[in-house]
Amino acid sequence: MLYIKGVFILSYHPDISGSERGTTFGIQIVADNQPLYRNPEVPPFWIVQYAPLYYYLVGKTYQLLNWDPTNIYRIQFLSRLISFILVSISMVVAYITVRRFIQVSKLLSIVFCCLLFGQLQQWHLTNSRIDSLLFLFTVLYIHVILKALEQKDEWNKYFVLAGFLAVVAFFTKQSALIHSIVLLGYFFYRFQWSSLFKMAGVLAVLFLVFTLIFSQLQFKVFYDNLFGSLQLPIVPGWFYAYTFRYLVPALSVLIAVSFIISLKWLVNSTDPKTIFLSLSTLLFFGFATATAFKHGAAVGYYHEFAYVGLLGIFYYFYNENLTVTNASLTYYLFPALVGLTMLYFTSQQMEKYYTTDLAKYEADYSQQNEVKKYVEAHIAADEKVVISGGEDFRGWLLQHMLFKHLLAYQDTEVRFLFEAKRFNFSRFYDLVKEKKIRYLILDKNSPPYLYAFDYKFDLKDYLLEKDIHGYKVYRLK
Repeated sequence: MLYIKGVFILSYHPDISGSERGTTFGIQIVADNQPLYRNPEVPPFWIVQYAPLYYYLVGKTYQLLNWDPTNIYRIQFLSRLISFILVSISMVVAYITVRRFIQVSKLLSIVFCCLLFGQLQQWHLTNSRIDSLLFLFTVLYIHVILKALEQKDEWNKYFVLAGFLAVVAFFTKQSALIHSIVLLGYFFYRFQWSSLFKMAGVLAVLFLVFTLIFSQLQFKVFYDNLFGSLQLPIVPGWFYAYTFRYLVPALSVLIAVSFIISLKWLVNSTDPKTIFLSLSTLLFFGFATATAFKHGAAVGYYHEFAYVGLLGIFYYFYNENLTVTNASLTYYLFPALVGLTMLYFTSQQMEKYYTTDLAKYEADYSQQNEVKKYVEAHIAADEKVVISGGEDFRGWLLQHMLFKHLLAYQDTEVRFLFEAKRFNFSRFYDLVKEKKIRYLILDKNSPPYLYAFDYKFDLKDYLLEKDIHGYKVYRLK
């Protein structure tokens, strides 16, 4: 799996995470030294889908390297590399956590990390996405809380640090609001009212401070981006297609076993660590399921649940197995379960590796780069381009190459906001009237259509100027 991951990191594949472009546009904006958050009602109608930390981490690193932000291969390579580094650091923290707090053997701790890495690679949203940084903050957050629960004092400095990590996680991705809820939920469940109110105060202050830092005092713009982009419809069919059918084959047994262990601990345990692991397992799973029905959600929403669920299972079975002899069938059931799960993960990755034509994507990249160079040589700085791609990512990377002239990068999110009349997008029609949409680039039989605003251009107003590898370049007459 490490080899296959390395191959895809270095490849020209347009999307190794299932949703790479949403993150990549934000990185390009930061790398180009443009403001990340801006009014979505004015061109280029850009709305940021996620909180800012990952964008700044990768974008500013890219800026320091002084590379061209339109070089999409370098942008994606750096993002993929940083995501891999973040996941690797997460594995180190997970290893330390399972050794230190669950006191599992070195060998089984390595097995734990292999299983966790396999799950992250199978649910590939940590590849070149916000989720890689979020997962690192999650494993740090769990580690710090387990440390806090070992202290003599009910309220201690480690809970303050956990609160800080929860807020930092939120400003990485908004779904990390559940991290704060888990902390408050633990104190509520234990009837620790003093600690509950202290934690609520700490979280409130930290949220305010981070908002002041990242909003640059443009609170409406910041709010519109951070929460306006999340106003997506509930689609049960989407839940089945992108969550259920990936979740069940891989981890249905983990879900069942972790639930049984969690409920048993909540009823019988007095150990703060097992109580916390139980509550966090149930709350992470419940929150992930509640949010997985919205358009754009995916199985990666269960990363946090999978981590704490695995911690609970290893904690339970490792301690149970200490009293079981190697002559008992029970002694072999748990390692057999782990081995079969890893075999499933590995076989899925091998299938992906052998059925993906990476050479084709490299050729596509070269062709799209030729189109980019032609258009850049003929378009003015304030003129716009609309790119209508084709099947199998045709034209996908060209949008990134010409992002300085592109409209509505997050076309799906903008379309939902446009239909809901959440914002006033009349400036788009002004651009049409002012003849600022200079070029249409259509792949083969693709229509002259901008999905974001459900707008079809009239080709009578445009002249077919050039055909480059099947990309028809139309210029406004």
